[in-house]
Amino acid sequence: MQTETSNSPPSWVQRQAKLFEAGEYPDKGVSVTEAHLAQLAAGFLRPVPLLIEHADSPLQMGYLTQVEARGSELFGTLSLSEEANQLVESSGARSLSLGLSPDLAEIREVSLVRNPRVPSAQLFSDGVVFLADLPDDAALWRERYRALEQETRNKEVDRKLSGYLKRGKLCPAQVPFARALLACDDTVEFDGAKQPLRKLLIAMIDRQPPSNLFHETAGTPAPPENPLLLPEEASFYRRHFPHIALKDIVGAD
Repeated sequence: MQTETSNSPPSWVQRQAKLFEAGEYPDKGVSVTEAHLAQLAAGFLRPVPLLIEHADSPLQMGYLTQVEARGSELFGTLSLSEEANQLVESSGARSLSLGLSPDLAEIREVSLVRNPRVPSAQLFSDGVVFLADLPDDAALWRERYRALEQETRNKEVDRKLSGYLKRGKLCPAQVPFARALLACDDTVEFDGAKQPLRKLLIAMIDRQPPSNLFHETAGTPAPPENPLLLPEEASFYRRHFPHIALKDIVGAD
C-alpha cells in the first residue's frame, strides 16, 4: 500500500460506483431529495479522499474524482491506487458511505465501510479502467483537496472570530493571535492527555465572560455654560430672565 511519504509513483485504477440515494434518514434527522443530489453533483469542484470507516489514515487509498446525479441516485468515479484496488478485490470490501457537510451541500469524503447506510452504495465490478502512472494527477488531486480543505477551515475560523468579537469575548487586538492558534494543528498535554491546541483555545474563550469594553459608553459631559454659576443658578436666571445673557448677569454687581 502506498503511503503519503512514498517516493514511487502509484498506478491508478478508475472504478465506477453508486454513492448515495435520495430518501429519509431518520437516524440523522434529514430528508435527502433529488434536488440535494443534483446540488451535490453540480457543486463537486474538487477531488475528495477515499477513507476507511470515515477515519483519517496515512495510507493513500485514492480519491473520488467525478460525481453525477441520475434522478434519485448519485454515482461517481473513484480513482484508487493499484494497491488499494488489490486490497478491495482481495477483501471484498465494496460498500461505500459518503461524508457530507451538515447542510447536505458538499461531499467531504467517501469511505469503504462494513455497514453502509445505503445498502446498494458500492463499487461496481464492471467498468474497471487501469491507468498508467499518473503522479502529476495524484499530486494535483492532493494539492486541490488540501488547498480547499484549508480554505474551508479558514472560513470556519473567520466565522468563530466574528462571533467572539460580537459577543465581546475577544477584542480586535486579540484576533490575530487567536486566528494563528485556531489554525494550528499542534497538540499540548492537558488534563493527562494530548489535546488539540485549537480545541483548548475555543474552550477557554467560550468559558470567559463577555467584556463591556466595546459597549457604547456615555459621551463626555459638555462643560457648563458659565463656570461662575451653579447649574441650578443658571437654570433660574434662564427661566426668569430669558432676555438677559448669563455673561451679563455674572458681570453685574
